[in-house]
Amino acid sequence: LVVHGYAEWIGGRARRGAAWLVAAAAIFRCDVLILLFTVGLTMLIRREMTIVQAIGIGISVGAVSLLLTMPLDSILWRRLLWPEGEVLLFNLGGRSSEWGTSPWHWYATSALPKAMLTTAILVPLSVLRIPERIAAWQRQRNE
Repeated sequence: LVVHGYAEWIGGRARRGAAWLVAAAAIFRCDVLILLFTVGLTMLIRREMTIVQAIGIGISVGAVSLLLTMPLDSILWRRLLWPEGEVLLFNLGGRSSEWGTSPWHWYATSALPKAMLTTAILVPLSVLRIPERIAAWQRQRNE
């Protein structure tokens, strides 16, 4: 959903992009809220949407997302709940350390290298500028 949000935003449809990001945050990961904040702030600064539009999208898409995800999650967990909401409240309540803690350098020395492994393999290919070559080839074909 995040990729769809970026695609819509890059395609000049900021409100649709924001809607996809709100849905991703409500359904899958509250961590997307940080991304949503930065992208949303950029949209507001660039005047791609107004504050009223942003609030409207947040409330409407958030409500629809909860209406879609809560029934399924409640059936699977056999009680009424919104899993991401429970995680958010658990972590904001200062109880996140109950899941264990890692050393201060863990993110830089473990999480990021694992997350970037595939990307790191592709970095040397970036010098070939393949997307630009494909676009130029398509332009030549269409002429």
